[in-house]
Amino acid sequence: MKEINPTDLKKITKKFQSKRIVVLGDLMLDKYIFGEVRRISPEAPIPIVKVQKERFVPGGAANAANNISSLSANVYLFGVLGNDLAKDILIDVAKTHSINTEGVIIDGKKQTIQKIRVLGQNQQLLRVDYEDQEYLGSDEHSTILERLRGMGQIDSIIVSDYAKGTITKKLMGELTTFAKENNILLIIDPKPKHKKYYKGVSLITPNKKEAEELTGMELKTTEDIEKAGLQLIKELECSVLITTGNKGMSLFEKNKNPVHIPTVAREVFDVSGAGDTVIATLSLALSSGASLHEAAVLANYAAGVKVGKVGTAPVSLSELEQSLQSK
Repeated sequence: MKEINPTDLKKITKKFQSKRIVVLGDLMLDKYIFGEVRRISPEAPIPIVKVQKERFVPGGAANAANNISSLSANVYLFGVLGNDLAKDILIDVAKTHSINTEGVIIDGKKQTIQKIRVLGQNQQLLRVDYEDQEYLGSDEHSTILERLRGMGQIDSIIVSDYAKGTITKKLMGELTTFAKENNILLIIDPKPKHKKYYKGVSLITPNKKEAEELTGMELKTTEDIEKAGLQLIKELECSVLITTGNKGMSLFEKNKNPVHIPTVAREVFDVSGAGDTVIATLSLALSSGASLHEAAVLANYAAGVKVGKVGTAPVSLSELEQSLQSK
């Protein structure tokens, strides 16, 4: 197979800024509380954290949107938030990251999903989750689709599914039809429990654990990964990209041989958020005319930059281009 030239990939990145990407899924607010621990509580055997600072960042589908924005493209966020303080903070944070939130629906009956992490000396001590996992009704679905249809040009749609209630079988069915009718790429960051919802989309991007759950197979070898990828192509009638952490990723397209792409990361500090970096880069590359193989290689470069960072910090376009330049 022809080797992908980093110089050619850099030409693709030059087209990112003109692209319009929709990210639809479960929206979350991530809150980090940083502090210092010097003693144990007299009330219980737990550390006392003296708070020094707090930080709010986009979470869930909003983190995927943040990655699109960081790569200098136009991103439009779709989903549902409760009418509460966490909603106000998330929308403000999204705007500071140049994320368009006009597709976000406010539902006073729901609670905005929030994940609070408490860290002492940069060690996570506790996580507190506020969640509402009730599935959306037909009214919310109709509003989402109505706003999508009114957007005009859409280059691709990313569905970021955390199985928190936004993504339903009905919504995915209508979304798949809408994407096909309008020749829009539909790329899924999947949740295994919703496997049947994804039939007929353009591409799914499970990690190794998700691929195991989607197929019921244990993936220990390259042969196992190939069997899983081919099974998913057959069952879901779409292309498949399985990410395998420090081993890279494996690409499966109908009527083509599997392609295994080794990681380009020099050092791995933190893999959190790498999946969002991958799907953001894939969507932009494919929207910019790249082949799926070229897009996967470019996403692999972006993931290599991402895992060298701490936390869910996204990869910027300049960082990605610099990574290509150094090869």
